[in-house]
Amino acid sequence: MSTQEQLEDNMNTFKDFEPLSDEEKEAIEKVKEVMFRIELVGCTACRYCVEGCPMKIAIPDVISAVNTKRKFPGDIRPNFFYGGLVERDGNGKASQCIGCGQCEGVCPQHLPIISIMKEATEKFESGK
Repeated sequence: MSTQEQLEDNMNTFKDFEPLSDEEKEAIEKVKEVMFRIELVGCTACRYCVEGCPMKIAIPDVISAVNTKRKFPGDIRPNFFYGGLVERDGNGKASQCIGCGQCEGVCPQHLPIISIMKEATEKFESGK
């Protein structure tokens, strides 16, 4: 907030505050259950894997696109993100992964990066 008007607007947000009803809480729990069923890759984007990649693949960014595609399979935005990552930014494609394992050797989360690159290839490069 940088003005009195913004402060007052924010304060008014809670002017007529009412706690969630039991029905609203139940709806939130149902959504949580659905969201937690989706298996996401636990990449923290530390980027340790990127520096030694001989194919110059931006691995954490590819994983981010994979996670988004897993959450929202029908959404085309992850495809655009991935396309820009390799075309505009000049990074290697997931399909160019040679399976050397350098990335997996330095990953603090011990992620199966090689298999994730195969999944990314299937999701973003197969033309499906």
